[in-house]
Amino acid sequence: MKKTDRESRLLGFWLQRPENQRTMSDVLAFAGWVQQNHAYLLFGMHGDPYQALKSVLRHHIHEPS
Repeated sequence: MKKTDRESRLLGFWLQRPENQRTMSDVLAFAGWVQQNHAYLLFGMHGDPYQALKSVLRHHIHEPS
């Protein structure tokens, strides 16, 4: 799977979550969900998959005000 396709799918799953469940605190739970349900999306990521996932999501992580 191409990197752009993988990142697009990950972002799509992230954006399906309610906005109040898209905070930095939720990234770890999301990473676990991806690992259990769509582990193939984490294959081929360079370095630490969690850090790579945070990089993919970086502009779409909300912090409560």
